[in-house]
Amino acid sequence: MKVITSRIPEKYIKDLEKIQEEEKVDRAEAVRRLLTKAISEWKKERALELLKDHKITIRKAASMADVAYVEMLELAKKLDIGYDLEELERDLERF
Repeated sequence: MKVITSRIPEKYIKDLEKIQEEEKVDRAEAVRRLLTKAISEWKKERALELLKDHKITIRKAASMADVAYVEMLELAKKLDIGYDLEELERDLERF
C-alpha cells in the first residue's frame, strides 16, 4: 500500500470521527473505506456518462466501472440509458 497525505476541512473531521466510532475502525481504515467507495462510484458515473453519449459500449462501460455486464445493464436501465436494437447495432459496428 502507498501512503497519501491530504488536508481536509475541519467540518469533515467530525464526520470522520463519527464514522470511526460507528464502524469501530481507526482513522486510516475509515478513510480507506470512504475513498474506495468514492472511487467506485466515480468509475460508475463516468462509465454511464460515456455510455449515455454513445462513446463506449455497455461491455466497455462495465469494464471501466469494474462491474459485471449485467450490473451495468441494470445501472443503465435505472438512469433510462436504454439500448434499442438500432443503437446496439451501431455500437457493434463502431467498436
